[in-house]
Amino acid sequence: MSIVDIRIDDRLIHGQVSNFWIPHLGVQKVLIIDDMIVHDNLRKTALKFGCPPSVSLTILSPKIAAEKLLRHADRGARVLILANSPQQLEALLKSGYPFTDITIGNLSNRPNTIPIKKTVYVNQEEIHSLIYLAKKGVRLFAQMVPGEAKLDFTDTILTLGKE
Repeated sequence: MSIVDIRIDDRLIHGQVSNFWIPHLGVQKVLIIDDMIVHDNLRKTALKFGCPPSVSLTILSPKIAAEKLLRHADRGARVLILANSPQQLEALLKSGYPFTDITIGNLSNRPNTIPIKKTVYVNQEEIHSLIYLAKKGVRLFAQMVPGEAKLDFTDTILTLGKE
């Protein structure tokens, strides 16, 4: 298995992921990591409709995903890991699956969020998770589409942790 990207986007599968990221990365499988969606049949069905037909979709809790990833269950496949929040990836790391980079495409502007970048707004819980990840050596990048330059904002997040 080859993890081609670990991406946070609160929209999960949508036009940019389906039309830009999946072809750009040569993705064969999308793995959504989410504790709540795994139990929500309506959302699972909607996400399957948004996924290109040539790409398989799996939705797992962070704990089960970590176990599967550690067993290399998708050996040979090019896998895109998607989460709608940093908390899901914090849980994946705490469940024992190591990774070094996260790309954030979109975290929408919501009440009680602060802007990190044009398309990345974070609340206190998300900041806490991002700080945890950064302190564990995970680099944090913002990049909406493949043609856009990647912006490393790990130090920005670590600075927020010192305030």
